[in-house]
Amino acid sequence: MKYQYPKYTSEPELLQAVVGFSELKTEKINKPFHHQKRVRVYPGTEIVKKYRNNNPRAVNKTYNEANAHISLDKIGVNTPKLFGILHSNKECSLFMQYIKYNPLTSLIISSDSSLSQNLVSVGRELGKMFEYGFLHGDLTSYHILANNQIYIIDLETTKQFRKDEFYKKLGKEWEKFIDSTQGSRWRILFSKEQEEMVFEGVRETLSNRKTREVLENIILRNLK
Repeated sequence: MKYQYPKYTSEPELLQAVVGFSELKTEKINKPFHHQKRVRVYPGTEIVKKYRNNNPRAVNKTYNEANAHISLDKIGVNTPKLFGILHSNKECSLFMQYIKYNPLTSLIISSDSSLSQNLVSVGRELGKMFEYGFLHGDLTSYHILANNQIYIIDLETTKQFRKDEFYKKLGKEWEKFIDSTQGSRWRILFSKEQEEMVFEGVRETLSNRKTREVLENIILRNLK
C-alpha cells in the first residue's frame, strides 16, 4: 500500500481535520446508479463517505482506490478530491469530494442536448489516462459523472500497466466502455457516432503514436 496521505481512526477525527468540527448530520444519497447502503453524504459540505468493511479485500480496494486518485490527479485527470481514509478496527472507508453530477448514462438515456460535448470531454480524460498506461478496469458510462465537466469515479480497479500488457487490455477496456454493461441491471450501448465523438476527444490528449494506432484499429473493427 503506497498511500501516504491522511489516515484517520475515527470519523470525528477526520471531520475535525477536513471541515473544522467533528459532528455532522449524514444522509444516504437517494439517486439511481448509486449503492445507497455503501455511500453517505454530509449535507452542507462537499464530503461523501464510501463505506467498506475492515476485511483484507475491502482494505485493499480502499487503498487501491486512494492510490488511483492520487496517481490520476498528478497527470491531470479529473477525479473527485480525496480527503483521506478512515481505517479503524471496524471499517476502512474512503472520504472524498461529493460531485453533484449525474452519470454519463443518464445523459445518454435522455438524449441530453449537451451529450456530444460531454462525450468529447470524456475522451479527453481517457486520453490522459491512456497516455500514461492507466486503465480504469471497470470503465462504463456509470463510472463517469458529466455536466460539461467530467469526473472519473469508482477507481478501485484502476492500474498502470507496462506497454505490452496495456495494449493487450486496452481493447477489452474500450469495448466494455462502449457496451457499458453494469451487472444485470443496465446496458447502455454507445452508437457508432457516439463512439467516434469519444475518440475525437481521446485524440486531443493522447500523443503516444502506438497507443493511438492500437485504439484506432479497435474502433475501426467496432465500426464495421
